[in-house]
Amino acid sequence: MRVEVVLRTVGQPDAVVGEAEGDTWPQMREALPALLRDLADAVARASDLEEVPDASA
Repeated sequence: MRVEVVLRTVGQPDAVVGEAEGDTWPQMREALPALLRDLADAVARASDLEEVPDASA
């Protein structure tokens, strides 16, 4: 099982800001807080930029 946290903003390419893999949902659920912190950090860093750094094509 794989979970990706994607930052999607209007007019910008999507950016994968976190990802985790695990065998069970409980393993994935444990990873979610860290992934969401990664998303919050990406939003904070990108707030003053016109483009999201490291955005996937």
